[in-house]
Amino acid sequence: MTGLRYTLRQWRGRVGLPVEAMVCLALARLACLVMPFRLALRLVGLRPVPQSADRTGPLGPLDPRISAVAGMIARMAARAPFRAVCLQQSFAAALMLRRRGLPVDVHLGVRRENGVFAAHAWSLSNGHPVTGVPEAGVYQTVAILRAGQEHEC
Repeated sequence: MTGLRYTLRQWRGRVGLPVEAMVCLALARLACLVMPFRLALRLVGLRPVPQSADRTGPLGPLDPRISAVAGMIARMAARAPFRAVCLQQSFAAALMLRRRGLPVDVHLGVRRENGVFAAHAWSLSNGHPVTGVPEAGVYQTVAILRAGQEHEC
């Protein structure tokens, strides 16, 4: 019985994370599909901030929970039975990070390629990448949405 208890203790924190990530992705997808954008932002707990409020200073501390959330969102988005695009991944990350009391910034960007506009969303926590950051370099930021530590889920 001691081995079973040890195994359960080892997996206690890990088993819930994939389920939480999938539920947050599903909620984010549903919110994006059926709600006006302003209401979806309120649900996720994000507020628009001026771009001048964007932190360009040194990175904040890297909390291991940031990496755990980032990795799990990427894994669950790839396995989801629905299409989880960048905006939904950013919203799901915001929900999960807020739940842990960590700040999150969701950036919305656009680019124009061959006369066609494309949009992208990516998220950061304490300046550290969470979702969509590798592709963000070619997009011009048009809005920053922020949820700070003062927000509780």
